[in-house]
Amino acid sequence: MRLPEGCGALSGKIVQLNKSLYGLRQASREWYALLKKCLLALGFEQCMADSCVFRLVEDGEVVLILVVHVDDIFAVGTKERCDQFGKDLGEYVPVKSLGELQWYSGCYYERDREAGRLTISQETYTKELGERHGVEWGGGIPLPTTWRLWDSDVNEPSVEYPFRALIGSLLWVALLTRPDIANAVRAVARYCSEPKLIHWRAALGILGYAVRTSSFGISFQRGTVSGFSLITFADADYASRAADRRSVSGGVVMCAGGAIAWFSKTQKCVTLSTTQAEYVAMADMGKEILFLREVWRFMLPKELRPCIPLYEDNEGAIQIAKHPISNSNSKHIDVRHHFLRQLVDEKEVEIIHVASQYQHADFLTKALPERDFVFHRDYVMNLM
Repeated sequence: MRLPEGCGALSGKIVQLNKSLYGLRQASREWYALLKKCLLALGFEQCMADSCVFRLVEDGEVVLILVVHVDDIFAVGTKERCDQFGKDLGEYVPVKSLGELQWYSGCYYERDREAGRLTISQETYTKELGERHGVEWGGGIPLPTTWRLWDSDVNEPSVEYPFRALIGSLLWVALLTRPDIANAVRAVARYCSEPKLIHWRAALGILGYAVRTSSFGISFQRGTVSGFSLITFADADYASRAADRRSVSGGVVMCAGGAIAWFSKTQKCVTLSTTQAEYVAMADMGKEILFLREVWRFMLPKELRPCIPLYEDNEGAIQIAKHPISNSNSKHIDVRHHFLRQLVDEKEVEIIHVASQYQHADFLTKALPERDFVFHRDYVMNLM
């Protein structure tokens, strides 16, 4: 690196570092390499699907699970085992123990031991975001069905408000704890390049709803019927994007009564029918299942059922996935979506038909009336 001014005769000269320096681009990577080396020396195993997850196995049982985010680590295990881990790691690097998990990556973790309930929320961050933009209250849904975001004058000048900053903050909330605003934020984020006044008002409406419901979070319940097994839903909104007629995929993965993963995204290809759009949405969910299956088998090898249920409300899409036939309605589908058939053939995924009114991924694909929206939101976030 080039030495800054103030280093005497060496100022401005290029020197070779003996070890990483805080603030450099590769500093975080060097820290991770050191931490990984320490954890492996303590007997931990690293997850191949997610390199930030580690486990400690003793006598064939997983006794400790670690999740790493830069230099923040939380451990899952008995209190005695977690305390011992802190002491062991402290022999390699300085460690500060903060006790039982309450705050992590901007999220608040609240435990009710008697009820067997864990709730994860971002109430503080959401309220601070509302104060920053002068929003104190909002409506009952993040994006009303009557709003037409694409219906704006192309000659209208772009707004000078901090639109991109607000969308980035809302995406952060939608990604971690609020699947109920994921579809609305996705729809508004399309216009980041040239936002109009209607888009700014829509973004403020989403923020107002988030502030109004800032106490909401995702809750997980002990003793549910499914236990720690994964349950998935996938849905699509056909040709909903007015500009290029691309459909929207939505999916949610449930565990212990609450959502652990979800997505709402515009499909990368133009589909020719509702059936094909639903099939592509199931393929998108298949990719999520592959990842979570490996992580779950690594952390909880005795809890995961061998066949993960995927609930879909389109019979035609289910038939394409279960029966590898080629006809005029399906032969044009890209091969990259057909790996879903392999998951079905290998009994990794079981596709089950569900009635449309109980398709809980529906609110991740389009704006819904308030009654339907609340029904799906309360189920996915376990607010009932």
